Amino acid sequence: MSGPRQPTAPCPPPWLPAAALVAAVASGLLVFRIGGAPAAYLPLNAGSLLLAVIAMFAMPAGRLGSRGAIGIVALGLAAIGATLVSGIDLDGVRRWLPVGPVRLHAALLLLPAMLAALPRLSDRWQLAAVTAVAAIILLQPDFAAALALAAGYIASHGRRWREPVIAAGHGVALLCAIASLFRADPLAPVRFVEHMVADSWVLHPGFGLLMVAALLFAILAPVLAKRFDRASALGVAGAWGGFTAASLVGAYPTPLAGYGAAAIVGYGLAIAVLRGLPARG
Repeated sequence: MSGPRQPTAPCPPPWLPAAALVAAVASGLLVFRIGGAPAAYLPLNAGSLLLAVIAMFAMPAGRLGSRGAIGIVALGLAAIGATLVSGIDLDGVRRWLPVGPVRLHAALLLLPAMLAALPRLSDRWQLAAVTAVAAIILLQPDFAAALALAAGYIASHGRRWREPVIAAGHGVALLCAIASLFRADPLAPVRFVEHMVADSWVLHPGFGLLMVAALLFAILAPVLAKRFDRASALGVAGAWGGFTAASLVGAYPTPLAGYGAAAIVGYGLAIAVLRGLPARG
C-alpha cells in the first residue's frame, strides 16, 4: 500500500449537489401536487430540503479529520442498530427511528454519510464496521439498505479488490445484499413513498422522465462535484444508486423524490461529510 496522501485545497461550496438535490425533491413535489398527495407531504419534504441544504453549506470545508470520520461511522452504526430496539415494529420489520411524531428511516438518513467517512478508517476497522452494519440490516431486514451498502462500499474500494481485507468487506456486503433479497418483506407499498417513478410515468411520461433524470443527477452529483475525495464520493454515489435501484424493483422508498424526511436530510448529511473531509491526492 502507498503512504499517506497529502490533502489538497478545500473544496468550494457544494452548488452542484445542492442543485441536484433540489431537482430530485422538486420532481417529487410536482407529483405530490398533481397526483393529489396529502397536504402535509409537501411541507415536510420542502422543510427537509431546507435542512439538507443548510447542512451542506454549514460544514466547514476540509475540517473533518480522522477522529471525526470515526465518530460519524460509530454514530451511524449505533443509530442504525438502535432500530432493533426502538419500538417501531411494522409486521416484524424494524428500520425506523422515532423522532417525536416523525419516523425516520435510519439507513436512508445515515448510511450514505457513513460510507463517505468509511475510507478514512483503517482497513480492519472498515471491515468490522461493514460486518456490523450488514448484520443489523439482515435483522431489520432491509434489502434496499443492503444493496446501498454493497454498491457504496464496492464503488469506493473498487480499485483495491485484490487486497484481502478489502475483498473480505466486498464479500460481506454482497452476501448481505443476496441474503436480504431472499428475506420475506411483508410491508405493502405506500403511495407517494414507494413506486414514485412508475406513478409519475402514469401521470405523464414527461414527469417520469423528469424524475429519472433528476434522480440520476442526484446520484452522480457527488462524483461530479469538484475536489471531493474520490473514494468517499464514489461511496456516497453508490449508496444512493443502491437505494434508487431497490426502489425500482421492490416496495422500497423512492429516495429524495418520495415522501419522507430521512433520505433528503441524509443526502445533505452525506454531502456535508464529503465537504468536511480533506480531499486526498
